[in-house]
Amino acid sequence: MADINLLPVAARDQENFSILVKRISIVSVVVLVITGIVTFIILVLFSSFSSKRSKLVASVEASSGQIESLKSTEELIVVVKDKASSAEKLVSSRTDFADIFENISKLIPQGVYFTDAKFTSGKVSLSARAQSSADVAGLVSSLLSSEGAKYFNQVSIDSLSSNELGLFTFNITAQLVNKK
Repeated sequence: MADINLLPVAARDQENFSILVKRISIVSVVVLVITGIVTFIILVLFSSFSSKRSKLVASVEASSGQIESLKSTEELIVVVKDKASSAEKLVSSRTDFADIFENISKLIPQGVYFTDAKFTSGKVSLSARAQSSADVAGLVSSLLSSEGAKYFNQVSIDSLSSNELGLFTFNITAQLVNKK
């Protein structure tokens, strides 16, 4: 059956328009509420990320300060290490004269006296006096012995002379043995 419409066309259009306005208003309110919620979520996230960022910046600044303070310490360590290495090389290149003199004193015969000792670049030159040629030979043989070889090698007598009293004056040169 056909609809009987008792309302005039203008009133019906007015009613349809008001329904459309209500629907658009509802949709607008929903869109506005969703936009507000999204805006609030974005604001909360921005605040959270901003606080995390400020904490990270503070942490980076603290770490940078610590690194800067450690740089000077590291530079000092490098300088001290270089100087200690140089000092160690210097100390290790030095000859232990106290040890040499202590052990050589056991090798020297009773009648031999040193008048001069020169140490230059691993060589030693000794000027000495002896009461007899046997004392000179005893000194040379003790320097060439296994105990003397621990300290000297290439032992040679450069000069030997005696005076009217029978005292022998002589010079001995030798190469120092490196005990490293």
